Amino acid sequence: MSVQKIAITVPPPFLKRVDEWAEKMGKSRSRFIVEELDNRLRILEDEEITSKYNEVCSDPDASAYDHELAEEMFGMSAVREEEEKW
Repeated sequence: MSVQKIAITVPPPFLKRVDEWAEKMGKSRSRFIVEELDNRLRILEDEEITSKYNEVCSDPDASAYDHELAEEMFGMSAVREEEEKW
C-alpha cells in the first residue's frame, strides 16, 4: 500500500493521550492514528448514507411513486403466475 507522510499540529496533552493509547494497543503512533481515523470515517460515511436514505424515504412524492410501482410490479407477477398454471 502506498503511503504519504503528513504533518499535523496537535496540543501536547492530546499527543500524550494518542501515544498512551497506541502503546496500550501495541501499535505505532502512525498505525494507531490511521486505524482510528479509518474507523471514524467509516462511521461518518455510514451516517451520511443513512441520512440520505432517510431523506429520500421521507419524501411523500417518492413514497407514493414507490407504492404505485410496487403495486404495478405485484400485479405483473400475479399475471405471470396465472399464465404459468396448466
